[in-house]
Amino acid sequence: LSYPRTESTAYPKSFDVRDVLSQQAQDSRWGKYVADLLDKGHTKSRGGVDMGDHPPITPVRPAGTHELSGNMARVYELVTRHFIA
Repeated sequence: LSYPRTESTAYPKSFDVRDVLSQQAQDSRWGKYVADLLDKGHTKSRGGVDMGDHPPITPVRPAGTHELSGNMARVYELVTRHFIA
């Protein structure tokens, strides 16, 4: 996950949402949904605030179910599902 100390609720214009989504396309939990988003196109965020220091917390790479457990796995899944949504 990206560095979470931020008040940003919007991604900067230079942020590549498609790239981050494509990294999640192989995950068995949400990969089919992500692949569909990539195929049909995703909706841009409705706005928010970009404080400039960091974008909102983001999954920076895929983490398989064998890599994390317990609370770490739950937090990763929460953040990733929120990002995908």
